Amino acid sequence: MTTRFLKAAAAGVLVVALSTSAFAAGRQVGQYSPFPEKTEELGLAMQMVFKTLNHSSRAYEHEVNDALVKMTLGHIQFAKDNGLLKEVVEDEIRVQSPMLLRVAKMIEQTGDKELALKAVFEQTTCHFQLVMDTEMQPGVRRYVFPFSHVLEQTRRMGQHDLTNEEIYNVWLKPRFEKYGEVLGVPLVVDPWDPETKIITVRIKDYEQVSMR
Repeated sequence: MTTRFLKAAAAGVLVVALSTSAFAAGRQVGQYSPFPEKTEELGLAMQMVFKTLNHSSRAYEHEVNDALVKMTLGHIQFAKDNGLLKEVVEDEIRVQSPMLLRVAKMIEQTGDKELALKAVFEQTTCHFQLVMDTEMQPGVRRYVFPFSHVLEQTRRMGQHDLTNEEIYNVWLKPRFEKYGEVLGVPLVVDPWDPETKIITVRIKDYEQVSMR
């Protein structure tokens, strides 16, 4: 009963919230959802968010991307323990290459290098489900390194021995650079900043192309 109520309440909150947005201009609150066939799925998603944030009263403050962060850390740690860091990065690029090559053709046809950053950041759940917020500017993307919070806890418990800077050097930076190689658009990753932990990825020698 409680679970059913929570799902219904979550869906209702989301529908009302969306109804008051640009999706529902000119309509009354509660009468419209941009996802009419996915109300239950949206309710389940909100239930997951509530459960995750409510769990924060225990070992440490959990964030919505917690599970994906932990799985990624385990992935990198396994590669490190088995001397496969280079191979893991190369395999990730292989898996992503069909999508990247499709965008590379679009870039070649239009000359719009900004499509490279859109492909890596905005148009893939691999990024926006892992990173809660990304700053977008022409030729540049910035976000806060997403692993520090959880890594502090897992290192304390002996689950991982990785460091923030190590992840940056052996996994994060090489991936972006190789994405750029496949896309035909060199991507430059700013040096690691231990104070801000902000990751900045920019297109080398960027010049904005007018699409008119």
